[in-house]
Amino acid sequence: MQENYLKKELYDLTKNDTKIFEFIQSGSLDGIWYWDLEDSENEWMSPKFWETLGYNPEEKKHMTSEWQNIIFKEDLNLAFSNFEKHCADPTYPYDQIVRYKHKNGSTVWIRCRGLAIRDQNGKPIRMLGAHTDITDLKESEKKYSRLMKEYEKVFNGTQDAMFLIKVTLNGEFRYIRNNLSHQNKTGITLEQLRNSSPQELLGEETGDIVASNYQKCVDSKHSMTYEEELWLPAGQRVWLTTLTPIIEEGICSYIVGSAEDITERKKLELELEKYANYDKLTGLPNRRLFFEKLELSIAENKKVNTRFAVLFIDLDGFKNINDNYGHEAGDEVLTTVGNRLLKCVRKSDTVARMGGDEYTVILKNVEDKKSIKILVEKIHKSLQEVMQINGVECFINSSIGVALYPENGDDSETLLRNADSLMYEIKRNGKGGYKFF
Repeated sequence: MQENYLKKELYDLTKNDTKIFEFIQSGSLDGIWYWDLEDSENEWMSPKFWETLGYNPEEKKHMTSEWQNIIFKEDLNLAFSNFEKHCADPTYPYDQIVRYKHKNGSTVWIRCRGLAIRDQNGKPIRMLGAHTDITDLKESEKKYSRLMKEYEKVFNGTQDAMFLIKVTLNGEFRYIRNNLSHQNKTGITLEQLRNSSPQELLGEETGDIVASNYQKCVDSKHSMTYEEELWLPAGQRVWLTTLTPIIEEGICSYIVGSAEDITERKKLELELEKYANYDKLTGLPNRRLFFEKLELSIAENKKVNTRFAVLFIDLDGFKNINDNYGHEAGDEVLTTVGNRLLKCVRKSDTVARMGGDEYTVILKNVEDKKSIKILVEKIHKSLQEVMQINGVECFINSSIGVALYPENGDDSETLLRNADSLMYEIKRNGKGGYKFF
């Protein structure tokens, strides 16, 4: 076939006009075309366009009638309508999806984009365009449509939030749809979700985290369930999400997602955990959590061969406050004591309420007895300071027994028993003070 003059002209334009080159380069093309608008029957079509439609390019003439005979008539009308609008207004995009008849009789979906090239007076004299074959995408939409018709009632009838994800050929994730429950619980409409990537829908940071879970599902080719906390238009919620891959010919092409809102359940779990591990009045760790932390301290210090101290504190004079001013005032005193203890120690230390007017403290990473004594004196003096409770000045003292790990015991029971015995020894000898084992 002889070289066509429009092809040569396009090559020359590409060399001299960077905009033309950038336009061609930017598309994922399944064919380009170049049209002489002054002689509208002449149009050069690249060979790939004809190959996409199953034809031998050598058998095709560079004439508009060649492709107009195989395009769907209603789509031809759409193309010409957009062409006229683009010629009249350069800012109006020439961009539409049209259907062609393949040589074997099947339908090929093509995205057709174009750019009018104008003379010095702004008159369109040529048209440069690009074709992109999107048949696979359209076939996926058809397949999905058939699937959705079968499961529509189940999909929208369930209380779980459900969503469908397409895994593209280049490994990206695109949402296809979500059910009514998902829309109501997340505040994300079908229009907002459809064809969006996780990053586009949720933002880069959250989208990357969500996409990483989708990738794990694709890689494993098995269902997976996990908890995730997400900020969504409907608010911050905790979800129990299950991802199920749909495998076609050994490849994961879709992911079906199902998410249960477990926000209230997690709140209840946290409340129960707090109730089980923390003193309701002071908010300090209770006896149970104290022993967990003590066991952890022993395990840590065994590894690095360091020491820590355990303090057993009993309040002196607390019963008189309860008897004279009532239990409400007594509760205020207990809370104040907890706050003062926290101010005396470091963040790495532990302050716990064992019950009644008894407290324990774990002083971690202490160097020597002298440094421990400084902290114990600080605690003792702090608790002696006057407390203003309901307009009344209240005074208490404290008896503090101190046991060191590992010198005074290398297990939790021995350490606490030794610290406790020292505290009672102070009580027997007049109360108020501290003593090392």
